[in-house]
Amino acid sequence: MSDVAVVTVWWFGSSCGAQDALERLHGGDTALWDGAVVSWPVDRALPEVSRPGRVVGDAALAGALVGVLVGLPLLAPLVGVLVGAFVGLLAAVLTRPALPADVLLACRGRVRPGSSALVLLSAEEVPEPGAVRP
Repeated sequence: MSDVAVVTVWWFGSSCGAQDALERLHGGDTALWDGAVVSWPVDRALPEVSRPGRVVGDAALAGALVGVLVGLPLLAPLVGVLVGAFVGLLAAVLTRPALPADVLLACRGRVRPGSSALVLLSAEEVPEPGAVRP
């Protein structure tokens, strides 16, 4: 993993545009460290920030698998799953880089009713969906 983190922000003219773009990115080859969707549906009083669970969820799932493998010889696979998932989640939270809070606050302040923004943290700049890499 690179020591340099790149924050990429995309702005969308619809409140669901950022979520749609994030779903398209999940099938791509870009490794995302963290991400957030900042959207302001027209029927809400304030913008909302949502964080996808996939980034940290993968680590918890890997920890659960290791817990099963360790727990099988000890005849306690259920305990192994629970302990492994907890350790994997804890490791992900403590070791993976996270989006800076000031970036999310700035995006939340700039988004307007009926629009959205996608904020990504990765090792390299994330090209826009549909963009062709040279």
